[in-house]
Amino acid sequence: MPVNIFSDFAPNNTPYKPLTAAKDGSNFTYESLHNRVPHILTDVINNFYHAVQNFSGPNADAAVADGKALISQMSKLKHEMVTDKPLTPLEDDGCGDIDTWNQWLAKYFSSATWYSAPFLAWETYMYRRIATFFGRSKHWAAYDFFASKKESTFRASIVAVAKLCSRVDVLTRESVEAAGNETKLHLAFVEMLQASLWGNQTDLSMFPDLNSEKLEEMQARISSGENNSKIVANDTDKIWNIVRQMKGGRVDIVLDNSGFELLQDVLLAHWLVSVGYASKVVFHAKRIPWYVSDVTNTDFHWLVKVAENPGLIGDKGMSTVDENALKGLGKIWAGFLAAGIWELKDELFWTGPYGYHYLPTKGSDVWEGELIKSDVVIFKGDLNYRKLVYDLEWPITTPFVEALGSITADPRAPAIVALRTAKCDTITGVDADRAQELFKVRNDWMYSGEYGVIQLSPGRWKSN
Repeated sequence: MPVNIFSDFAPNNTPYKPLTAAKDGSNFTYESLHNRVPHILTDVINNFYHAVQNFSGPNADAAVADGKALISQMSKLKHEMVTDKPLTPLEDDGCGDIDTWNQWLAKYFSSATWYSAPFLAWETYMYRRIATFFGRSKHWAAYDFFASKKESTFRASIVAVAKLCSRVDVLTRESVEAAGNETKLHLAFVEMLQASLWGNQTDLSMFPDLNSEKLEEMQARISSGENNSKIVANDTDKIWNIVRQMKGGRVDIVLDNSGFELLQDVLLAHWLVSVGYASKVVFHAKRIPWYVSDVTNTDFHWLVKVAENPGLIGDKGMSTVDENALKGLGKIWAGFLAAGIWELKDELFWTGPYGYHYLPTKGSDVWEGELIKSDVVIFKGDLNYRKLVYDLEWPITTPFVEALGSITADPRAPAIVALRTAKCDTITGVDADRAQELFKVRNDWMYSGEYGVIQLSPGRWKSN
């Protein structure tokens, strides 16, 4: 299929069939809609119920009554989901994007129900609708209904966090000392990039029971190279060829999960700046709570604060060397933020309804204002990947660059890198023989979270 067919397709008129819940219940989309996502929503309701019951702040009676109303709204949403009701317009919460959402619903999915709508449509709609409930609340507008889960998981992994920081601190120092030694720098970059990739396995919507032991096992597999065979499309060397030429360039990272994955992303940014490949890194977070564990501005600043002072969450079990490394890096990161070497953005487009081939039009403030200024833009995680290529039943061999569509046509386009562990059955750029081998090993490889991709669209670097 020619590239231009992918450039301007509409959300309801796609070049291949979008992922929807199979009528016979046989696909991952059905499993998500029927079981996994309702369970997530039930957890939100239950956790918030406890927060409401234990509320003891000012205006407690009004806050509790307000909280009960929110619980009722979420329960109604869950009922609509499981009984396959239509997707209804969103109520304005003052965030600034409700008109965009409702116009998108009316134009493309006016008659859609939960089971007939594409996976990407109903799932993003659900999280945005939950946010409207809280955003319109008088007493709970600032409440992150996922915060306790995000922070408790990071607390449980603090020993692994400190060990990893100690390892990267040493690796970074060695890399600085190895200036000019392309072989050593290349190997260090591969380790850092792959660590950022596999950090995406710590998605709390898929793997809610993470702890230090599991994270240390994951890190050991990365360091040993054991995970290499599970990277089903790997453009690492092509990415390195761009990075090594940057010499003080700009890197943007469109973030996914908070906690341990965010730590891996921050460590990658730390290495890039410290070794001199980047002079600026811009992180793009979510403005509202999103997909259980996605990074908000608050999550990012909390991680840096805890790194500077791990005693805030309890530092038992860390060695002195690891603790000092963690504190030292936290101080450096706070300095990067204060100096503007690192910046944090939270554009509304990331929690909007449109796929990323709409960036030059519907997301022009992000595309024109930020991304085309960058040398390399790294999109982290499954949802960002699904929005990059759109959530379709792509032929697996479709080149990643072609599936990206119109954003690759802009001659100013940065290099686009996707680091994603596959948790949904859409994927591009995989060799046909490799895909056949994978299906023989396990039929669910595209959504098990056990396999990953490191993929590149070179953008304006394609002539290098």
